[in-house]
Amino acid sequence: MTTIKQKTIVLYISLLLVFSSSIFSQIVSGQEEQQTAEIALRIDDAKIPNIAKNWTAIPLAVDDNFGLDWNAFKDLPKIFTHVLWRIMFGIPDIERYLGYTSILFEPDEDSVPEGWFVKIEPSTISETTANMSHNITMYAQVNELAAKYNPTIRIKCIRFDVLGDLYGITYATIPLKAVSLNYVFVNALEPSKKTAPKTLVYFPIEIINQGEYLDTYNFEIKDNDGTYSLISHQALVLNPGEKKTVELGVLTPEVFFDAGTPRRIDIVVYPIGSPGEKFETSVIVITEGFYISPLVGLILAPIIILLIMIYFIFLYLKQKRDRKLYGKPPVKPWILPEKKQYLKELIKKDEEKYKKEMEKLKDEYNSALESYKQKRTEKKQKKRKNKQKAESKEKQKESKENKLTSFFKKSEKKEEKPIKKEEPERIKTEEQDIQQKSEEDQHKKDEALLRIKREQEKQRRKIKK
Repeated sequence: MTTIKQKTIVLYISLLLVFSSSIFSQIVSGQEEQQTAEIALRIDDAKIPNIAKNWTAIPLAVDDNFGLDWNAFKDLPKIFTHVLWRIMFGIPDIERYLGYTSILFEPDEDSVPEGWFVKIEPSTISETTANMSHNITMYAQVNELAAKYNPTIRIKCIRFDVLGDLYGITYATIPLKAVSLNYVFVNALEPSKKTAPKTLVYFPIEIINQGEYLDTYNFEIKDNDGTYSLISHQALVLNPGEKKTVELGVLTPEVFFDAGTPRRIDIVVYPIGSPGEKFETSVIVITEGFYISPLVGLILAPIIILLIMIYFIFLYLKQKRDRKLYGKPPVKPWILPEKKQYLKELIKKDEEKYKKEMEKLKDEYNSALESYKQKRTEKKQKKRKNKQKAESKEKQKESKENKLTSFFKKSEKKEEKPIKKEEPERIKTEEQDIQQKSEEDQHKKDEALLRIKREQEKQRRKIKK
């Protein structure tokens, strides 16, 4: 080993011993004086909440300021921690400091006034050492509003060493504040109801004055999602401990169809003298179903009646037409007056014979009905075939006419010469040439006719001679 490495190791050991000596000097000096838990406890929130009759949570932060940071020394060889430190500082039970300690939190009962209740969760931190931070929660409630308004509670913080023995105690003070002396409990006896659209539904609301003196309370209703609400009392006078029930009427919105929409209504109660102190609850209305306005019903009713009448008229005319085309359908024989009377007498005399007769009549009716249906289908098919033949003949006729028209059109197109788009002067000259040709052709035709007439006259003269 080189001399540089030896010097480095010696320097490291000396610095470690100096650092550890400063730590243990604090511990030894602390043993001579009264020990503390060496922690700092504070509220982990800028605002202290108002404490009411329900358990109220207050977050607390714990900063561990213990003299020995076990996280820094736990990886050192035991020759330093168990041998050298014992020789250097002469601490007989050095094992008490070589490890993580624990802290117990409990409220000091002498500092908790009458009517107040305090608890801490979790009440114990099992493993902690210097430079560590923890979060715990203190819960407080007050059952008597006439109790002390803003007490200061002491929290007892007890540290136990590695072996589980008491190391020290620190007292932390936490200021608390109760709710105002104006306190009212608002309770919806039926928190939710299901109803149809455009319906008025009522909710009973219970109001209890849990304050310590007579007060007058106002109501504020907050509607959501199109509801309209009204309460039976706009103002309510209550003695301390008095309870009254008011009714909240809620009119649901006018909707044609609703599959089930929850609509919340908030009820806010506040004392007239302290409008800033508000106590509230809420109810839920679930709208489900259809709603048809009377005006819409008045408009739709005649239309529906008219449609029904048209349907029955159409049905009657169809049956009448079917009777003309296919004849009358077979009638159930057991509803005929004669057969009906016969069957009534037969069932009284012989039930089995009645059953056989009914089966026979039903078979006859079914066979007659089947034959009627078959004839009807045959007539329908025949009518359909005749219609198809007539349509096919018309189509053939139309196709022949179309062919003739197309033939004449083609012949006309062949005679016509295509006119090209040319200059205006050239077009005029061509038109003049065409007129001259047509005049020459006409002149030739006239000459030919004259020749024919002359020849005919010659022939007539020869015949006479």
